[in-house]
Amino acid sequence: MDEDKSGSRLLLGHTLFNTVFDILKKGEPTIPKLERYKTNDRIYHAGYDGDSNVVFTEEYLSSFLQLTDDEVNSLKKSHELVVNELPESVPKQLYKGNGIVYVGGGKFNWLALLSIKSLRSLGSNLPIEVVIPTVDEYETDLCGRIFPALNAKCILLEHALGEEAVSKFKFKGYQYKALALIVSSFENVLLIDADNIPVHAPDYLFENEPFINTGLITWPDFWRRATSPDYYKIANIPIGEERVRFGYDDREKGSKEVPLHDRVGAIPDPTSESGQLMISKTSHTKELFLALYYNLYGPDYYYPLFSQGSDGEGDKETFLAATVALNSSYYQVKKFLNAFGHFNIDHDFVGTGMGQYDPVEDYNLELSKKRQKETSKELNQELQPVTKQPRILFVHANFPKLNPITLKDEGKIFERTGDRIRLYGPGMAKRVGYDFELVQWRNMHFLVCELKVEVEAFNGNDYTKVCKEIIDQLEHLEATVKDNERD
Repeated sequence: MDEDKSGSRLLLGHTLFNTVFDILKKGEPTIPKLERYKTNDRIYHAGYDGDSNVVFTEEYLSSFLQLTDDEVNSLKKSHELVVNELPESVPKQLYKGNGIVYVGGGKFNWLALLSIKSLRSLGSNLPIEVVIPTVDEYETDLCGRIFPALNAKCILLEHALGEEAVSKFKFKGYQYKALALIVSSFENVLLIDADNIPVHAPDYLFENEPFINTGLITWPDFWRRATSPDYYKIANIPIGEERVRFGYDDREKGSKEVPLHDRVGAIPDPTSESGQLMISKTSHTKELFLALYYNLYGPDYYYPLFSQGSDGEGDKETFLAATVALNSSYYQVKKFLNAFGHFNIDHDFVGTGMGQYDPVEDYNLELSKKRQKETSKELNQELQPVTKQPRILFVHANFPKLNPITLKDEGKIFERTGDRIRLYGPGMAKRVGYDFELVQWRNMHFLVCELKVEVEAFNGNDYTKVCKEIIDQLEHLEATVKDNERD
């Protein structure tokens, strides 16, 4: 990490951010917020990996959010202004090297700490920056003592942006990821949600394909893409008639109806899951600033355009959309995510997290599939399925989050009988390579019971009470290790 003892990088950033924010302000939409729908019906919530009677064609996706021609043209004019004026590059001294970035603050500080502890235990040597949105969410002991011991550093967002830039917008929620990316000191970034835990050291991702030649890696979410066709008019993205993608199983379809997002030029299916994102701020400078534009005006304009009221509305679509809008390179991980969870006493599945796959292995497997397809075509042979799969690289423990106090208070680690449970059910060791859940609680024990870390996320409970709960759950996990080894 660049210590910037002279403050020159900070001032360089302030100058750049003022310029960029002025452009983004000039591009503020001038029409009322987008909330007019054709009917009260909303888009059918179709999973990407399942069969659906509804084909998300251009016609179907045009039947929800409604914009007049004047509204489309007005947004197009604002979008065009921003694209034309945003810088293509930034001063070379501003960003250096590879690193990992988290958005912390409030309850997320503890979660980021747990994820960082896992990274260091796995052998990752990448420097880490934790962006704290507001001064009220800055925890002195964490930022001054604990994080530095793990080669991690806090960045106060308001300070990094500068007073003048901060005065131009009111920031909240989904905007923080794009902001964290622009204020971090790294040239190449792996952005990880605070509640997302790598299960292998990710350092090698920066040195291998697909990142080297694409500069942007995104991971899939559960759902089919519901972006309004009007977005493509606004962003001046030409969509061809040719079908270039064939859905979850990647097999050519005979259907006459073609999903909009399988057509050439469109943002590809499925939707994106932004628990992890890789970006080069050298190759994707303008794309990053355009994604920030989408987020600053997201709630009233671009989130409705990207999701049309369907679940998962937020920042997650903005990075890939900005990249497609500027006709830049990207890699979307092909292997569909894994749903983690357990079956409760009533035999109902309770989802508790998502497994996302290794993009390097995914990329190499896709190359193998492509070569095999070409060979079988040349030899006129039947295509044999590739059964090998990439390994899981991230566990996005997003619901519930791994806070020992809230897990206890909300009963998430108990059956209604009072018996303790494993959040991720049996078989997790085979899925990720080791007993992930046990390791996380051992890390909690180290941080709370041994280091005696106290954080605001524990709601005023002192470390002795938190430690007692950690020990109780650890005993259950250690007693059920064999369950975790079976499928």
